[in-house]
Amino acid sequence: MIETNKFNVKTVKTEERYGKFELSPLVGGFGHTLGNSLRRVLLITIPGAAITRIRIDGANHLFTTLPGVKEDLVEVSLNLKKIKFDYNQNEPIVLTLSKKGPGVVTAGDISDTDLCKVSNPEQVIATLADNKSSIDISLTVERGVGYTLAKEQKTDVVGEIILDATFTPVIKTNYTVEPTRLGKKSNYDKFTMEIWTDGSVDPLYALKLAAKDLISSFGQIADPKEFEEEVITLLASPNPHGSDISVEEIELPLRVTNALKKADYPTIDALIKAGRLDVSKAKNVGEKSLKFIDAWLKERGFTWK
Repeated sequence: MIETNKFNVKTVKTEERYGKFELSPLVGGFGHTLGNSLRRVLLITIPGAAITRIRIDGANHLFTTLPGVKEDLVEVSLNLKKIKFDYNQNEPIVLTLSKKGPGVVTAGDISDTDLCKVSNPEQVIATLADNKSSIDISLTVERGVGYTLAKEQKTDVVGEIILDATFTPVIKTNYTVEPTRLGKKSNYDKFTMEIWTDGSVDPLYALKLAAKDLISSFGQIADPKEFEEEVITLLASPNPHGSDISVEEIELPLRVTNALKKADYPTIDALIKAGRLDVSKAKNVGEKSLKFIDAWLKERGFTWK
């Protein structure tokens, strides 16, 4: 009997935000089987931390103009959503940012703690125009999986602004499969996977966690445990896989995001339904932006016409 679970796992290269790993020799066909499974799990189920709510002195809603701040509050909130955290607790934690101008405000200005540290302190948040300007923000950081939409959350706190939150710490993954030899047999696979993270999680740890998630799921098939909660089958949604999320999540340049909205493509669902050709006709949406959108959609399992 051929043992499909006997192969070497080799770390080819590892850095704080990048890892390259090689699995070999795999039984023919297992390279793509493992590759597709691991890639999907890495992009979906690895937990991370993100800002979910903010309170800014002098701002009661997202469309408030902040005196002395060059960016509008919408752009500030988009910048805040790009900040990544190393945080492993289940309870939300509140951090603060307080800075006087003039100058650039970055994620490094956030007063983090030993429990919750900023992973990308170089991320720009806002620009203060002069020495009379200042900004004070209270930020709620939570740990989660996947992403949450602001419109699905509620708050009773006056002045609290809820943000869309992307928790996934894995930014991108690629894998390749090449033929390799084991003794006299050449029908084996060499599988190589590259993982890019936001710095809040080690790439090798992310790979191992993805493998454990798969083991847990497959274990339920091999040795089923009773599931007591009622399962309700939902009707298919007109916006599958959360494709109604805002185009702001693609993190394009602000002028491109605004151009997409102006052209009536405010959500991922609108992009998908319109198709690449129609979107390419929108003003200020060039080939470089389209390729970035292509990659973003592909990584999250979306396809457009």
